[in-house]
Amino acid sequence: MTENFPRSRAPFKALALGLALLLSMACSKAPEFVGTLQEPLLPGPSLESTNWDGQPFQIDDVRGKVAIVFFGYTYCPDVCPFALAKMKQLYSKLGDRAEEVAIVFVSVDPHRDSVEKLSRYVPNFDRRFYGLHMSFDQLDNAIEALTLTVQYGQPKDGPGSDSFYYVDHTGSYFLIDREGRLHVKHPPNATVAQLLPDVEILLASKE
Repeated sequence: MTENFPRSRAPFKALALGLALLLSMACSKAPEFVGTLQEPLLPGPSLESTNWDGQPFQIDDVRGKVAIVFFGYTYCPDVCPFALAKMKQLYSKLGDRAEEVAIVFVSVDPHRDSVEKLSRYVPNFDRRFYGLHMSFDQLDNAIEALTLTVQYGQPKDGPGSDSFYYVDHTGSYFLIDREGRLHVKHPPNATVAQLLPDVEILLASKE
């Protein structure tokens, strides 16, 4: 007569532990950003300035939200209005969550982009957007903090005139998390489809 001995459960326990470990590793895996992760994470620039509505602004004013910061100027013929239109599309995709995202447009042309000029320009895209006027000293601080490139062209009617000129500038999108840290950077040609997943990752992380 053959005796039935109980089988050892050790292999099954080991398998269960292995699966649990794999699941734990999968759950704890850091989210993968589409843009370039900033390492180490550093505080975003203060961006001390005046908003288009005449109110003072600092980046800490939007702490607790995700902020998308980018630079431009109102006389820009293409890239800057396209960027603002892109942010409008992003808000549409976010729906109610748009209230948790601050869109911050910073002028690199303090000479022409007065607060009054910005007040006629930025709200045409969305009144919830910030449009910042800085002094040249304040702008220099932001340029240094973010290692931006800003170069002013010669006025059409020659140096010293108030005629039209272009401004070449860094057009990247800087994503600042809820804790006020510069977290992710996207190139100027980033699409809404590329920006949206990174914004959603930052929105999912609570301060």
